[in-house]
Amino acid sequence: MRNTFLMLTCCLLFTSSMLEAQTTDDEAATIVTTATGKVKGKLTDAVVAFKGIPYAAAPVGNLRFATPAPHPNWDGVRDYIETPPTAPFVMPKPGDINDEAVFGKGWVKGDDYLTVNIWKPVAIARALPVMVFIHGGAFAIGTSSVPIYDGTSFAKKGSILVTFNYRLGIEGFLKIKGVPTNIGIRDQLAALTWVRDNIAAFGGDPEQVTLFGESAGGMSVAVLTVCPAAKGLFKRAIMLSGSGQSVLSSKQAEKIAASYARELKIENNRKAWLGKSSQELLDVQPKINVKKLKLGSDEYPDPTGGVVAFFPVIDGDLVPDIPLRTMMKQPSSCDLLLGFNTDEANYFLVPTGLLKKIKLEIILKLAAKAVHPAPTTVIAVYRQKYPAKNRGELFSSIVTAYQFKVPTIRFADAHTASAGKTYMYEFGWQSAVAGGVYGAYHGLALPFVFNTLESVKGDRGMIGNAPVEPGFADKIQDAFINFAKNGNPGWEPYTRDKQQTMLINTKWELKENPYQTELPVWDGVR
Repeated sequence: MRNTFLMLTCCLLFTSSMLEAQTTDDEAATIVTTATGKVKGKLTDAVVAFKGIPYAAAPVGNLRFATPAPHPNWDGVRDYIETPPTAPFVMPKPGDINDEAVFGKGWVKGDDYLTVNIWKPVAIARALPVMVFIHGGAFAIGTSSVPIYDGTSFAKKGSILVTFNYRLGIEGFLKIKGVPTNIGIRDQLAALTWVRDNIAAFGGDPEQVTLFGESAGGMSVAVLTVCPAAKGLFKRAIMLSGSGQSVLSSKQAEKIAASYARELKIENNRKAWLGKSSQELLDVQPKINVKKLKLGSDEYPDPTGGVVAFFPVIDGDLVPDIPLRTMMKQPSSCDLLLGFNTDEANYFLVPTGLLKKIKLEIILKLAAKAVHPAPTTVIAVYRQKYPAKNRGELFSSIVTAYQFKVPTIRFADAHTASAGKTYMYEFGWQSAVAGGVYGAYHGLALPFVFNTLESVKGDRGMIGNAPVEPGFADKIQDAFINFAKNGNPGWEPYTRDKQQTMLINTKWELKENPYQTELPVWDGVR
């Protein structure tokens, strides 16, 4: 009996010492030394999360409207920040869908907002692939620190996830005399450079970086895949609901900047803009009607849709030309996975009530003429493709094709022709929110890619209250991780002659030439 007691005591002491050692090791894993100082993460369920790590100096004072500068070193340990500061932005008005899941609750004030967030496994045996995400938001709103972009699931599956903030709106993308062009893109390059120089300290492989982004983030990815300054900063790229055509010419950007300057009664130069606070700039941003500026031309189509004012600007430097054109001229240096959602335009059109008003054929033709010079022809094509849709739904399909589907296919064709390895998808899962009228709308793929469905359930949640098939989000996320790890998401690569596209829904199906009946109608339409 005594021997049994002694053995039990020894086992308990041994177990206790092992747990103490493990705890010590885990705590040590939460502190990482970067080039500018030590940072401390938060350990939860074998994943360490770091939030609010500066990759550049705070863009305040004379560093406003300037190229991102190195952040000063700090002493001690910089702690995890639950809700880091964001770039200045204004939340959109509430609608059927709770946008807080994607954009947060609004501007979180604080100077040090050019920061990265990182999720990594607590135990790392070898250097892991790194996935760096660029958030969307029309280049004017958004943040990288919201539950939908939580990287815990990525880390548990053996990759490191990085998200970051960049300057938005006027401070990030307005073309101002005496100010470097494309400040928001320069911030993105600074964040990627920081990742290259520091990610090894977190257990990541700087030679295995995959850049991905959605909406404006996807457009940013298109810009960076052909940006000379981005060469060598990432190996693979993923574009979700982006476009290789959404940039402004220098002349278009100057028109927009001049309009804002007139609205504020200032000269369009750096000194004048420095005299305006971030809040004053936010107040004026919605006051310009870009539709009245008539930005379109034969050489440079209008990317604004008559609504959005901020885009990267062709400057002959970071943005040599429209990314699609650049891709057509030069070989690709990265693998590419890209795609779109079946009902992208519903996100923008359903809240306006426009789709319900398109009851007559003449109204449909007038609406379609806004995006296609031959409305009767394009309507006939989509009526044949979607015979069950009403006129409003047909218009949404036409806008989706114009703004997302066709630009995505064109970019895939160009990338493939330039010897790049390409994969294509279409996300068609239908949301139940607002009675299901939004379908597979713009942004809906995000909680599946990040495997954060719990953050978007409910009456106004992105997916509504409909059940999701077990393992569905895992399968989507695994495809993205596999692409980041080995350059293959799990299906055949895209070729120009077959245009292989994985249709992702409750059933997955690889289709050949799924758009052959509709693509010819878009020839010559930009």
